[in-house]
Amino acid sequence: MSNNPNLETFVVSGNGAPTVHLPSSVWKPPYLKHLELGNSYMVDPPCADKTNLQTLSWVVRPLHCRKQVYSKFPDIKNLKILLKDDIESSHIGGRCSNPIILDHFDYLKAVEKLSISVSIGCNAALPEQCMYPSGLEKLKLSGTNISERDLNVIAMLPQLKVLKLENAFHGTVWEVAEGGFRQLTFLLLEAKELKQWVANFREHFKELRNLVLRSCNCLEQMPKGFTGYKLESIELEGCHSSLVASAMQLQQKRRSKDLESIQKLVIDGTKTWAQELSVKHSG
Repeated sequence: MSNNPNLETFVVSGNGAPTVHLPSSVWKPPYLKHLELGNSYMVDPPCADKTNLQTLSWVVRPLHCRKQVYSKFPDIKNLKILLKDDIESSHIGGRCSNPIILDHFDYLKAVEKLSISVSIGCNAALPEQCMYPSGLEKLKLSGTNISERDLNVIAMLPQLKVLKLENAFHGTVWEVAEGGFRQLTFLLLEAKELKQWVANFREHFKELRNLVLRSCNCLEQMPKGFTGYKLESIELEGCHSSLVASAMQLQQKRRSKDLESIQKLVIDGTKTWAQELSVKHSG
């Protein structure tokens, strides 16, 4: 593979253990644009800048999440990283041997899609008030430990359209920052400890079309005043029964404001027309 001078796309599938260390020759093709390595494969950072690389899916050690490494990909647009420690420390101790705070990502000026996942047992965290590229359109955080203040930073990203938080926010209260999430169309929130979600939907989430709430065991209702002017679907998975009822009541609120009906309501994988559910619930 490394001796193919015309190679532009290289995908290696595979998830699970043990982790396989690939040779650094993976970076050798001069016109490589898209490199996607499954979660079972790890490779050390390249020595030279990879100016043609646009897509990178990469398993890395927390030690390598630094500007001097990611600056080697100046034109990267789609970056997906999974943080793992060495095989030995993961198997023996169950946690990373050297806990580390990751770097900011705002210097990745060309990035439009960013996914950051922390594997189980890896003690890595984002820096306080982590900064992101201003042109970011899609952001996924999984297994991180971000605060409400971090969410307020994310809320102000001017181009953000998709946000996925998978076991990333462990606070009990989320009060959305004023003027936040103006362009967001898709929100996935998995937050087991969240009890209160405060948002002014006259200002926030005006463009929101799809809402997914997963494992929100402590959240009992939608935010007060939740309308979702352009909301098309709600998906609830493993959530509190009161939150399910609150979502079903949302249809009535929308009718009172002469808004279009929600097209789809999904509860634990079962798809039902929201209009039918609201009638049954009210009757």
